[in-house]
Amino acid sequence: MSKRIKIVCYDDNPDYGGHQVMAVLAVEALAKSSSWQPVFFCSPGNLRLYKQLESIAAATGNLDIRSTPFTTRKLQGLRNHFEKTAIRNLHTLIEREHPDIFLCIQGEIEDASLALCAVKPMTIPCISYIPVPHRMALMGAKFGAVRDALNAYLFKKPDGWITISESMKMRLEERGATAPIEVVHNGININRFVTVNKNSARIALGLPVEKTVIGMIGRIEFNQKQQDFLVNCFSKTWKNREQFHLVITGDGPDRASLEALIGALRLQERVTLLPWQADSTLVYSALDLLVIPSRFEGMPLVMLEALACGIPVIGSARDGMKDLLPAAWTFEAENCAALANVFDFVSEHWKNELPALQAEVRTEYTVEKFQHNFEAALHRFLIINHQCI
Repeated sequence: MSKRIKIVCYDDNPDYGGHQVMAVLAVEALAKSSSWQPVFFCSPGNLRLYKQLESIAAATGNLDIRSTPFTTRKLQGLRNHFEKTAIRNLHTLIEREHPDIFLCIQGEIEDASLALCAVKPMTIPCISYIPVPHRMALMGAKFGAVRDALNAYLFKKPDGWITISESMKMRLEERGATAPIEVVHNGININRFVTVNKNSARIALGLPVEKTVIGMIGRIEFNQKQQDFLVNCFSKTWKNREQFHLVITGDGPDRASLEALIGALRLQERVTLLPWQADSTLVYSALDLLVIPSRFEGMPLVMLEALACGIPVIGSARDGMKDLLPAAWTFEAENCAALANVFDFVSEHWKNELPALQAEVRTEYTVEKFQHNFEAALHRFLIINHQCI
């Protein structure tokens, strides 16, 4: 039997997001394979990620979980210049594993970037899984432009990149990445996303049965997700059109502010807030249309899930939405008039485009394809770097 490839995965971010959902699926595929021996360094504060990893370890018997004593903090790109002791200590922790390849699960360039500095002196390939390489100035981060300048060196650290769309690949190149970039599309569990009776779903969720229900699903965070923009646009455009009802599903730091905004606009009877739903298929089943007004995204899982369920989606002309959706289904971000025009068009013409989109998602954006392509990308990086295969 040939030697298994030892891969060390690293994520010291205490928060759990969409890219971690996909990273867990990638690690699951590696753990199930006889070719790989995965080790995962995880933040002890990220309980959701830790539980997911424990489940994989129990099911496969082929995943070692380690706790990392380090945590990504604000201005981590700047902190790396001064945390020489932490870098040396992390280097030692990783080197003790004798890995053949290192996978840094970043999300954004500052996330887990201490590990990029720690692994760079080693002779193994260091691969970054970075779905969102946006400039922090665009994302509205504090001191965003300064941090973008300070973080430029981080785009030279990895020996390879895995990202989720051609748009993200182009952004990486614009940021100065010169190492090889592999595009691996997100995938969803197609079997989960089959709609149920629309009226039954609406009754179960407390939504009006007879209205046109417009939905938004995701973390309630105004800077990126733009729930405040959507509610303000709803007030300006559809407040006097009684046939429309808006439902926003999710939790997050701006939920209280969103509730206050809905109250101030007197939309309590027209807008429903739902908490995050364990069974998101019920929400998709209740919708007539999903809106993703984000200022920036990767390849939104909610977009893929809605399309798989046969629900039309309109989104800002950014990132994954621009890559997958027809141009006529996208609008200029933060432009209420543009959103209203696209909504009217899609409401009339969605049946022409949706079948092909639904078929594409259900064949090309599956968990199985994601896992296969992710593993294949890692093998190619090993070949490029003349390591074991």
